[in-house]
Amino acid sequence: MKKMYWHAHNLPRIIMVAFCVFVLLGLYLVEHFKQNRPQPYYQQKLQAASFTYTAFSTVKQLRNAEDIAINPATDPQGSGLIGKQLTDITSDSGNLTVKQTTVNPNIAALFVLWLHQAGVQKGDVVAAGMTGSFPALDLAMLNAIRAMGAKPLLVLSAAASQYGANIPGFSIGDIYHGLLTKNVMPYPVLGMSLGGKEDRAYGMSKKGQQILLDTIKKYHYPFLDSKGTLDGINKRMAIYNKHADGKPIAAYINVGGGMASIGLKRIPGHTQPKGKLHSLKTGVITRLPIELVGTDSVAVRFLKQGVPVVNVHNVGKVLVEQYGFPRAPRVEPFLGEGGLFNHKEYNTWLAIAVLVLDVIVFIIIAVLSKKYVIRYKRSQ
Repeated sequence: MKKMYWHAHNLPRIIMVAFCVFVLLGLYLVEHFKQNRPQPYYQQKLQAASFTYTAFSTVKQLRNAEDIAINPATDPQGSGLIGKQLTDITSDSGNLTVKQTTVNPNIAALFVLWLHQAGVQKGDVVAAGMTGSFPALDLAMLNAIRAMGAKPLLVLSAAASQYGANIPGFSIGDIYHGLLTKNVMPYPVLGMSLGGKEDRAYGMSKKGQQILLDTIKKYHYPFLDSKGTLDGINKRMAIYNKHADGKPIAAYINVGGGMASIGLKRIPGHTQPKGKLHSLKTGVITRLPIELVGTDSVAVRFLKQGVPVVNVHNVGKVLVEQYGFPRAPRVEPFLGEGGLFNHKEYNTWLAIAVLVLDVIVFIIIAVLSKKYVIRYKRSQ
């Protein structure tokens, strides 16, 4: 059985090679000259990142003014937002690489995206809880809210995990007061607890507890004197409800691992699932997982009320693998850099032009090939 196939008899190979090169050149042009297309909420994201950059710069100035040395080994950017491994006010363990990864003002764009996904709009009231463990994320979160024109009801926990705002004299309370004084942050603190275990720095040394108390008193922060996790939950909810002034709370935003904020305190009398409870995921949560119905925290209570939660905890893989932020950058990232701001897409018109040219050249070659076939037959 004979096979049928097209063959350009006597067509010079240089023409075929040239055509292949021409096609490959077209593919290169289409791949190389992609166009940046702004992603949704581009202006808000860029403004949030710009606000955050200003806040980061101010924190560095504040730290230099206090003559607190910055360790280039742990803080290669020299941001001043990375603390020490262990101090008197350290509440828990922490991952240095993750803390370094968070020192990126562009992460504010991610908060803008999450807040929009949670349904937050301009003028909305949002409840916010944050610890000293991730000062860079704290500032990114607040500046995202600011760029969107929403109003945060802010409650702080004074303690911090390793490499967070855990330096006595430069805790989250000291940092935030400095930002308020310089008018970099406009939002008052409605309550500040000691944080840490049981929301009262349980297990921390008396010296460490006193440092946190002195900081709260020094700046006249309203002291949220928790008697334990449950009391801390109740007092936070009371603060949010009071300062919402009757307006609905559009979302709850948590940064860090505060026990009262996102802890999973078991409620007596409820049937508890077997095994270890998994903490709330990082990102936007709109429904309470069924296995957590018998637990209690500020986040759980809001979810039970139908209020979406933006939870930011255990963020390392989420930032790097899911959203493409650089891992532990050693230099300051450029503002507006990354897929949250612009997404590279193929230039449609260029692709069409290349395709049309390829087709035209192919037709020309086909015509030439036919002529060669005719000449070949006549010569036989």
